Amino acid sequence: MDDSSRGALTAAGLSCGSCGTELSEKAKFCNECGAPVTQVGRSAEYKQVTVLFADVVHSMNIAATVGAERLREIMADLADRCAAVVQRYGGTVDKFTGDGIMAVFGAPVALEDHAVRACLAASGVQEEAKRLAVAVRERDGVDLQLRVGLNSGEVIAGEIGSGPFGYTAVGEQVGMAQRMESVAPPGAVMLSESTARLVEGAATLGEAERVRIKRHRSTSLRPAAAGRARGASRCRAC
Repeated sequence: MDDSSRGALTAAGLSCGSCGTELSEKAKFCNECGAPVTQVGRSAEYKQVTVLFADVVHSMNIAATVGAERLREIMADLADRCAAVVQRYGGTVDKFTGDGIMAVFGAPVALEDHAVRACLAASGVQEEAKRLAVAVRERDGVDLQLRVGLNSGEVIAGEIGSGPFGYTAVGEQVGMAQRMESVAPPGAVMLSESTARLVEGAATLGEAERVRIKRHRSTSLRPAAAGRARGASRCRAC
């Protein structure tokens, strides 16, 4: 996938409804396409998306070893690297979870290839984490590893409440993405069957693995590999 086919990152704040460019709070026109801000639609709507969850393995153990201030430095560096990768592939960083991130591909701006973009981003996030891990190991003597999970499906995306909570996606598919992350091996990416179907032919996937997900019947997952959306595992919900 070349750079011309990649969308721009839209943060969890105000973005242009025409092109997805992030806007300042007081903007009246989009500084990229010129569309009036009055055309920006932020009401809740159904969207077909792929949700990415990335989480640091044994973050509490790392915190106990390096201390709160150093942990904050490590997490800030990791969050910046992950956000840059998400931006590169047209995703939206939904939230920072303290020891990881949630990102959405396909909202607020629809993306036909949201699953492929998310798969590429997942591989990129793992690559960045491994680069950072080298420095962290040399300085702090601890192992920094991520688990990443992906799931695709329909969510409701929009502003939450009337306060400063921002734009987010909610629904069962978001929870499934988080469960994919929870069963991923350290340093790997786990895809649900719904995501695996969408990236078939564009990604090299591992053999399906059957696992039991809380509140679901047994689920079969697929791992993915590095590079061209390769090296993830996939899971299949039964």
